[in-house]
Amino acid sequence: MHFSSNGFCVDAIYCCLEIVITPTMQPWVVAMALATLMCFTSTCYFFQIPEEIRKKESSQAAALGIWGPPDAEFNWCEEDYQLSEWIAEPVNTASCVAMILLPLLFLATHEATGDVVTIACMEVVIAIGSMLFHATLRYSMQLADEIPMIWYVAAVVCSCLKRLKGLNVHFWAYGWVAILSIVIIATEQHSLLHEIFRGLMTLSFSSGLVVIGWGISAMASRLAAQEDKGRRAGKAAARVLQAALLMFALSVVSWLLDNYHCTRLRHLPGGIPYPHLHTWWHVFIAVTLHCIMVLLHMDSYRHSAHLDLRFLAGLPVVHA
Repeated sequence: MHFSSNGFCVDAIYCCLEIVITPTMQPWVVAMALATLMCFTSTCYFFQIPEEIRKKESSQAAALGIWGPPDAEFNWCEEDYQLSEWIAEPVNTASCVAMILLPLLFLATHEATGDVVTIACMEVVIAIGSMLFHATLRYSMQLADEIPMIWYVAAVVCSCLKRLKGLNVHFWAYGWVAILSIVIIATEQHSLLHEIFRGLMTLSFSSGLVVIGWGISAMASRLAAQEDKGRRAGKAAARVLQAALLMFALSVVSWLLDNYHCTRLRHLPGGIPYPHLHTWWHVFIAVTLHCIMVLLHMDSYRHSAHLDLRFLAGLPVVHA
């Protein structure tokens, strides 16, 4: 499956975006649209990595960087070691700060429940791992980026299922993620067992995102159903959901374009500089994750008669 020649991948994402960003946004529609997107992202990330970003033997990187030649599965589109021998991809590394600042700002402005605090802290761990990965392009640091992501997804899935269905799946979800993490860390990078479990991690991650999309949409719908004349929380939740889905779609489009069209993006007409779309992926996904925390927090206080959403320096802040 290859999408770089005819743009089918991006067209499909735009189609899904058009379906999802509507006033109704039924949870099952959001889940199906995300499932479609995950087919493309999983293919790009694990099953058929684009040649444009597949790891390459780089004597230049080995000479310029103190970390040695990149051995991660990916060498992203940003040129290596352009500013410092300590940081392979300085722009991509710096952009991860957004995933540290936003959850910390959220915790500073909300009295969040335990599950949301855990989710915010996990986002910070993801950001640190991602910074280490982009700074070194070493496979061990790639795992420091990937493994916290699957723990984050498990945490949000557990929170959604507990809130919406009363299901306590923490033992099973965290147990499965622990098995994935232990086997991946304990086995050699190119061993068959390692590859099998990385594939299982990719599929688990994608499936979890579908559940999260269904969950946050269902929570927004539940808030809208409880709307009355004295509260605007339902409409506010719908706007936050729209923002989350839009930012996620933009992040996926940016990520895929950067992966499949790296050479073209480096040589744009008219001397236009490389747009660093992977950096925009970091920024857009940071906003997406922030919106997820806002929706979870709104759901925690859905019975409050004073539940409302206000903005502080452009960021949504829940008042209950």
